[in-house]
Amino acid sequence: MPTPTAALWEAGRLVKAPDAALGFAGLEPAPGAAPPRRPARPAAPAKDQVRPPASDAEGRAEQARRERAEAARARADAERLEAAQAAAQELADQAATDVAAAEEAVRAAGERLETARATRAEAEARLKEGRRAAARARTRAEAAARKVEKLTGPEG
Repeated sequence: MPTPTAALWEAGRLVKAPDAALGFAGLEPAPGAAPPRRPARPAAPAKDQVRPPASDAEGRAEQARRERAEAARARADAERLEAAQAAAQELADQAATDVAAAEEAVRAAGERLETARATRAEAEARLKEGRRAAARARTRAEAAARKVEKLTGPEG
């Protein structure tokens, strides 16, 4: 591959001769000599220009085909998105139903907890009252036992 200066020299684009390169003395052009002019190479055809241009009717038909294909892709994308949205909505609806059921279960469990707490408090109150009644009955029984002993005892 030629150096940039050589490429410019070859294309005839230098306005003056390049400085002599180190180690290449004697190769510089003669004083006042203009660089050689060579015809520019034709540019390679672009990829879009490889085939000959179509007639207007063919171009419009090709454009219409491309637009129909793009519209079909857009419809397919829209259908996929609608299906995904419907599936997501179904999941959201199911989740909402599950949340409502869970909230109802929590509410019912809360009611059962309150009932259990009230039942426990009532049972504790009855137990306390039962212990007091048992203590009173013990006291009366002990008093009665002393009276019986007094009445039936040797001194009696």
